[in-house]
Amino acid sequence: MLERDGYLEIEEIERIPGFPGREALSRKKVAILECAQEIPCDPCEAACPRGAITVGSRITNLPAIDPERCTGCGTCVARCPGLAIFVIDLTKPDHDVVTMPYEYLPLPEAGQEVACLDRRGAMLGSGRVKRISTAKANDRTAVVTVEVPKGLGMEVRAIRVNGRVLAGELEGVKEPSKEGLLPQGPEDPDDMLICRCEEVTRKEIIEAIREGAVTVDAVKRRTRAGMGLCQGRNCGKTVSRLIAEELGKPVSSVPPASKRPPVRPVKLSVFAAGEDVPDDDK
Repeated sequence: MLERDGYLEIEEIERIPGFPGREALSRKKVAILECAQEIPCDPCEAACPRGAITVGSRITNLPAIDPERCTGCGTCVARCPGLAIFVIDLTKPDHDVVTMPYEYLPLPEAGQEVACLDRRGAMLGSGRVKRISTAKANDRTAVVTVEVPKGLGMEVRAIRVNGRVLAGELEGVKEPSKEGLLPQGPEDPDDMLICRCEEVTRKEIIEAIREGAVTVDAVKRRTRAGMGLCQGRNCGKTVSRLIAEELGKPVSSVPPASKRPPVRPVKLSVFAAGEDVPDDDK
């Protein structure tokens, strides 16, 4: 669950407008927009050459995908600042294909075997890079297409290559387990990014709390968590939960972050004209 664990479950993805539907996935290659939080962001809408992605007049709307218009070209994949768009092809008889953004070095090469990871970073198995795009229009975000074991197309969302983790060194992970997941090795939770906009880790937030920052605003001032593009919409609740856990009290007792108007983006022309903002936009 996103609010509890920091990543989306399949059930949550199927409820958002960026999900093209199981029927479309069964018959064609199509994009999935795994964007479930209302933040001011809309580059994907302008990126699609077929008009298959719609955000609408309010920039905080969740993007919607029209599977009939989508051709699976992948143009939108590198344009998403949140790296939340993937192109999935489940129509192959013996494997699935996932196209994903990739911003690590070294870049993989076509034909290279890589480790496949799920949304939480757990190992699922090994895959093979089919192609990689580093077009100038991608603004230094590589787009990697990977062939993955059949049945894992909706699970694989990241890869590791070379020095980070060599898939060839993983034993017994060529095929998915009966549960579709392999046991996850021990990881340091302190390295988890809580505020993705400002790249603030769990360790930094815990340290701030133990040094006396016992409100969301205090943590924000010490660490910059919540000062990024989303203004705390992504990380605010997680910061509150960490404070509550450290202090041993319920989350409801942790004061929420201060909200300063405008809460949602408002065009300067509205203020210049002295217009009232409609109630549904307040």
